[in-house]
Amino acid sequence: MNKIVKNPVPASIADYGLRLDPKTFEILRHRLWYINDEGARTISRLSGSPVATEVFDMNTGLMTTEGDLVYIDTFICAQATTLTPFVKTLIAEYSDNPGIGVNDTFLTNDPYVSVAHQTCVMVAGPVHWKGKLAGWTGASLHVIDVGGSTAGQAQINADSIFAEQPLISPVKLVENGKFRRDIERVYLRNSRLPHLLALDLRAKVAASQVVRNRLVETFNEFGFDTVQAAMADVIDYTEKRIRARLRELPDGVWKHRGYIEWGDRIFRCCLTMTKKGENLVFDFSETDDQAPAIINCTIHGLIGAVLASIMVYLCWDIPWSPAGVRRVIEVKSRKGSVFDAAWPAGVSKSTTTAIWEARNLASITIAKMLGASAGHRDRAMAGWQGVKALEELFGRDESGEPFGGPLLDGMAGGTGALCCADGIDTGGHTSSVRATIANVESYEFRYPIMYLYRRQTRDSGGPGMFRGGAGVSMMYVPNGVDEIPTKVLHTFGVEQPESPGMFGGHPSCTNQFAIMRDSDVLKRFASGEMPGEIEELNGDLEVYPGYKATSMTRSDVYRTASQGGGGYGDPIDRDPHRVADDVTNGLVSREWARRSYGVILDDTGAVDQAETTRARDTIRAERRRASGAKEPANVKPWKPATTDTMRVSESVYAERASGKLQLRCRCGCVLGPADKSPKMYAAMAKLPVQTIGPEVNPHEINGARFELREFYCPSCMTRLEVEIARPDDPVLDDSCVSADWLAKQA
Repeated sequence: MNKIVKNPVPASIADYGLRLDPKTFEILRHRLWYINDEGARTISRLSGSPVATEVFDMNTGLMTTEGDLVYIDTFICAQATTLTPFVKTLIAEYSDNPGIGVNDTFLTNDPYVSVAHQTCVMVAGPVHWKGKLAGWTGASLHVIDVGGSTAGQAQINADSIFAEQPLISPVKLVENGKFRRDIERVYLRNSRLPHLLALDLRAKVAASQVVRNRLVETFNEFGFDTVQAAMADVIDYTEKRIRARLRELPDGVWKHRGYIEWGDRIFRCCLTMTKKGENLVFDFSETDDQAPAIINCTIHGLIGAVLASIMVYLCWDIPWSPAGVRRVIEVKSRKGSVFDAAWPAGVSKSTTTAIWEARNLASITIAKMLGASAGHRDRAMAGWQGVKALEELFGRDESGEPFGGPLLDGMAGGTGALCCADGIDTGGHTSSVRATIANVESYEFRYPIMYLYRRQTRDSGGPGMFRGGAGVSMMYVPNGVDEIPTKVLHTFGVEQPESPGMFGGHPSCTNQFAIMRDSDVLKRFASGEMPGEIEELNGDLEVYPGYKATSMTRSDVYRTASQGGGGYGDPIDRDPHRVADDVTNGLVSREWARRSYGVILDDTGAVDQAETTRARDTIRAERRRASGAKEPANVKPWKPATTDTMRVSESVYAERASGKLQLRCRCGCVLGPADKSPKMYAAMAKLPVQTIGPEVNPHEINGARFELREFYCPSCMTRLEVEIARPDDPVLDDSCVSADWLAKQA
């Protein structure tokens, strides 16, 4: 069963049954791709916000006449995928009144119409050629402030959408190529930073106009029917390519469970992904009921999260055409839940709570499916940054001018490890493969702060046979002002990490917020010292959960840490020399090299092989003690690379024995029938989440509301799987390759 049976895949573009000849198709699909990309880059060139100019928290989309997305760019996915419901609403409800004319552009920030949340303000407009509707284009950018009782994105005291930012249902902003001053003034009036908001608005309208102009040039060059055929072919080609990819992957059911902490409440988020043949079904129906406000998303954001995961994990060489991908997936949800909010639930933080968590769940279930594939297991990635630690600053600088905006350093999270490589340190997140973080100097220029450091966080990447990428941490003080009056902290994943490991790898660190109040930092500066850790300072240390509106004075020092990536495989299988390199590079401490990896280094930093062997034997013995497992008798030596076996995870194989399929560990231990996750047959230990590493909820905020569960082969004590759960939650039967599919691989 170690040989994949692949259904026939077309050998060339000519075999896909497209409307255009291969040469014309290749020319036009790349032309359309670059047209849309030019539009996105226009936003970053014209916007005055570091959100666009340096972080690229934006996107554009190119659509058919019906509003189906031919292309999105490789920036923030959910900002572009939500263009389709916006345009379909315009077509259905606005065609007669106020009408859709040449060079019109519409504006909205209404999440129940389309956008991810209220600060992802979106514009869209039709493209006409010789008076005929030829398509649509649109642009979105995360703006800094559109009003609301709390400055910025997260309306942390809201109890419904009525207490969040003002909503703008679709309105005609540009009519026949001219801005409507009345609409623009209404839009800008609520913002604390109207001049910046106005510039961002023009950047998006300009982006749409660039795409519109380039499309008209393309219609002039190739003709209306040819370009229309190219748009349809891109969608069809994407659909056929992804169907072919799915046929190469195993059928089965994969599940994952995550959590969003919100004050005293914990919201459980669940996904069951079923793959059969050419189709994927994502069922989020078991997710908890919606919160009153802030952390939920609407159905549009949920679909965007799923599309983002598919395009990153499965479309590495397939066009990013959401309309094509959408044909092969089904997204199920439950109205009134965290992932499918019902009016009037608030959603102001949806992009960094519910949408991010939905993407986490979709990504790790797809990764589990890839990990059970002989042909594509090298594409299986552990969880990337589970969520970033966010803050927003508002006030007046030393010249009395208003300032405000988010510090998005936390976007530099670690990426997930693979079966053959470590995750990328501070490599970003899956929502945008082109996102970056701003230079320290840029933030110091814009805001009255001074960084003491920004660096990769030691012991933040999830331990594994291959390590998750390190996350980022930073520390700064106010500079040039006596006070920063408004500082809004918001995240989740403070009590437990949301960057899951795979097949025995641990998750990453957790997000952290801390301020040392009334510190002696100014005295340290005066004496020529530069503190390297917040614990070196004298003062009153305050640590915070996920949400806090606060302020800072001149003597306060702020420190934050953001999550890394999950690890892959059992850490005590890691090459000890890799661990030694991590210690040398400051990514793993000596203490946690020993505790996580069982690697002992001598005084020179070299691996002590004998002591390392003993340390790893000690870890196995401790696992047996913690799980209460007794070593099974009569485990015979076994080689998994036989005709009737197939790998379903890093250390577990499905084997046909006496006509039945059973799961076996690589050591030869028979775990049980192949109709359940290996976890259901493994020895289990329940441990504090701090077992993962020193950067996992180090201050034990809210006590022990979560536990770490480790699952071991009862014979060799290899760590097969890991899960984070609340103590009362059942073990999640999370991975089951279809027995019918396995049987066909013979």
